[in-house]
Amino acid sequence: MEKINLKKISFISAKKIFLKGNNSNQSPLIKKTVQKIISDVKKNGNKALIGQSNKIDKTNFKSISDATYTQSDFKKHFETLDKRTKKSLEYIKKRIINFHKAIKINDLKFTDDIFNFLGQIHKPIEKIGLYAPGGKAVYPSSILMTALVARVAGCNEVSLFFPSSSEEAKKLMLATAHVSEINHAYNFGGAQAIAAMAYGTETITKSDKIFGPGNVFVSEAKRQVFGDVGIDSFAGPSEVLIISDKQQNFAGLVSDLIAQAEHGEDSKCIFIQIGKINIQNLFKELNEQIKLSPRKKIIKKALEKNAIFIQVKNLEEAIEINNLVVPEHLQIICKNFKNNLLKKISAGAIFIGEKNTAVLGDYAAGPSHVIPTNTAARFSSPVSIEDFLVRTSVSAIESIKDKKKYNEILDNSIFLAELEGLYGHANALKLRRK
Repeated sequence: MEKINLKKISFISAKKIFLKGNNSNQSPLIKKTVQKIISDVKKNGNKALIGQSNKIDKTNFKSISDATYTQSDFKKHFETLDKRTKKSLEYIKKRIINFHKAIKINDLKFTDDIFNFLGQIHKPIEKIGLYAPGGKAVYPSSILMTALVARVAGCNEVSLFFPSSSEEAKKLMLATAHVSEINHAYNFGGAQAIAAMAYGTETITKSDKIFGPGNVFVSEAKRQVFGDVGIDSFAGPSEVLIISDKQQNFAGLVSDLIAQAEHGEDSKCIFIQIGKINIQNLFKELNEQIKLSPRKKIIKKALEKNAIFIQVKNLEEAIEINNLVVPEHLQIICKNFKNNLLKKISAGAIFIGEKNTAVLGDYAAGPSHVIPTNTAARFSSPVSIEDFLVRTSVSAIESIKDKKKYNEILDNSIFLAELEGLYGHANALKLRRK
């Protein structure tokens, strides 16, 4: 295998590159292809879903029942797992549930001189659709990281969709569905699965909101159905940015780069070094670890295509580059790092300390690993219990407590309604004034 050296750029060059922003629009061909698939499923239901799956994923489904699984199927597959796998899944389940139960969601209720009740209430979203990706790898962790949060939130119905894969992989996904308390599962992937969740079929119930990452076709499908159904985010390729001031012993940090790169050839890996190091030591460690990886072809392509090494003078410069990238995962390995800097740093999830790693966040730390990518952490957050709830504002006037204050709120509202030219609005208020 040819040796891999990360592309080396300076702080100034990095600023110029990342200031240009992210041009990640999907190609017209992908948009058109996804549009046709969604239209077909929307119009023809189960027939289209089976046809698209057989065509794209090379399945051989004759009817919808061939790809449909129930809670009894989940339990049966769970019982076939070895003790170690069962124990690990249950351990991770407990950590995810404990973390999200610790998030306090409080309804708001207060009174003032006019309203007997003014506030907000929360209630769980009724029907959730979950997508667990396949392709280059199998992700039971994606089921745990979404379905269990939905259960903590109190969602009534959770349906799982996952693409066709090996029999062993399918068994693991179905066993994980048991641990995650899924209601129904369907062995469909791609844009056709998103369409089925968004619009339903003769046998599949329409979801109220869709969660879970996928490939470019899945992401584009989520983009196109958004509005008809809620979505978590427009997820892109996996990303990691590492800020380090280490001078030697790079084995752990190199393994973190490789962990993200093995997700797929579009994975983005950025290493920011504070101060000078013998960079060849880092590259040597990188190449030695890649040689030992079963997924070295994917890793090699990802690192050659999307990896960057940036050398900066200090932590301030490192944070400046980070805040232009706004990565999905940020690892900080710096002596005497002060936690009061955290609110000045933009990232989907932050992992501090050499003993920590984004990989712990992928599995057992507790927070969901469904995290915004493509700089979306500027305005959105990792999936959490709040995403499975809707918030409704409530007000009540059951009796007039203070007539003067009541007339005052009416008069000001009437004035603004007439200012906008909405005289029907004003009249509705004037009738109360009388």
